[in-house]
Amino acid sequence: MIRRVRTLKSGKLWIGYYYDGRNEQGKRMEIPLGTDFDIAKHEWARLDAKPAPKSCRLWGEVFDRYEREIIPTKAPRTQKDNLLSLTQLRKVFTDAPIAAVTSQVLAQYRDKRSAKVRANRELALFSHIYNIAREWGITTTENPVKGVRRKAR
Repeated sequence: MIRRVRTLKSGKLWIGYYYDGRNEQGKRMEIPLGTDFDIAKHEWARLDAKPAPKSCRLWGEVFDRYEREIIPTKAPRTQKDNLLSLTQLRKVFTDAPIAAVTSQVLAQYRDKRSAKVRANRELALFSHIYNIAREWGITTTENPVKGVRRKAR
């Protein structure tokens, strides 16, 4: 797989992934795999007829996409609350792999938070983000927040 990086006129970086292979005559060919790294890896594995690799995404990437695509569709006050909760979640989970966050980890997070109501709201937001990540195909496992009780007021 080849990774190509281009600077657009706007100054933003564009990253694209390509399959680097050979056709029946032995000539080199490139097939575009897209701009999403995980989707490109799956397509690359399909073209090479190998088992699909596991996702190596981090929560920071999911938080970024959620903030970009989902939060703007909410009411202004909900957006403000979600961004506040997301700031707290980012401090702890940004560099964590998606599969590493379990019910036990979330329970420890809840117990460390001194603000009871905020901790509950942050868990609720994390649960919604997890469900959206499942819709996006980033994860297939059950929501780990499901097994975590809320902090009593």
